[in-house]
Amino acid sequence: MAGMVITLGQVSTRISVLEVACLRCDRRGRLHTIQLLSELNPDLRIPELREIVAGDCPRMVAGKINDLCGVYFPGVPRAFEI
Repeated sequence: MAGMVITLGQVSTRISVLEVACLRCDRRGRLHTIQLLSELNPDLRIPELREIVAGDCPRMVAGKINDLCGVYFPGVPRAFEI
């Protein structure tokens, strides 16, 4: 998976519900990939999706390198294991 750029479209073929979590706060949730696809471009890269999902996080917009937002999608790496 190293160097591989994963898109929302690729994720949606393997995961129907995308789990969202944060390493820095208690933010947790689930997003239906079919709903995401209806609102966003299937070519949207996962790092860009991360910015959209956590767009209202103060740590995302503050830009302090030692206190960045820790939002991630726990199921994505598992879905793309070889």
